[in-house]
Amino acid sequence: MSKLNIPDEAIKVFKELGITSKDAVWDCHGTPVVLHKYIEVIGAKLNVSIDALDIVEANAKDGIVSMKCVASMKDRQVISYGECSPKNNKNAYPYAMAEKRAVDRCILKLANLHGFVYSENEIDDAKPSQKVSSKPTEKKIISEEPTVEKFMTELTDKLKLSELTALKVKYRGVMEIAKQEDKELFKEAALKYQLLESNHTRTLQQ
Repeated sequence: MSKLNIPDEAIKVFKELGITSKDAVWDCHGTPVVLHKYIEVIGAKLNVSIDALDIVEANAKDGIVSMKCVASMKDRQVISYGECSPKNNKNAYPYAMAEKRAVDRCILKLANLHGFVYSENEIDDAKPSQKVSSKPTEKKIISEEPTVEKFMTELTDKLKLSELTALKVKYRGVMEIAKQEDKELFKEAALKYQLLESNHTRTLQQ
């Protein structure tokens, strides 16, 4: 066990993947918590594939969302769920949070880290970098959340089909919200995506 209370099993995995424990993990009252961006790095290094990401329950009005993630790595496949409600979430993006929790859990399972460490998205306590409360900091945190506008900005004809599909998965939660609350914005983003997807399909058929 390290000074950060990181289990030896996790330290071994981090070392194999070239990840520095002190950068990737913070101690939340004795619980080792991995930052979300490093879980994404773990998934990329292990070539984890997100095979499906489906909404199981959605109640945008009450902030209750549950999502199912199916992920695989080589000959292994795992399934996990991400739940979000006012009881376990303090931000205004329940779809994005439920999605992150489901995906993070799958990646940790495939990396054999599940049960040894936890994703920061499971923890309500503020991370060390977020403990100082100020308006500029709050705006920065909010701006990092996915939005339909960001989705449309990232949709360009330079994207490969695999990158296009990854963006669709990344922004699925906010698109579901827009479908219910801002139909015009949803239609605009969906049309842009469909046009780019059809261009790739025509290219493959040629």
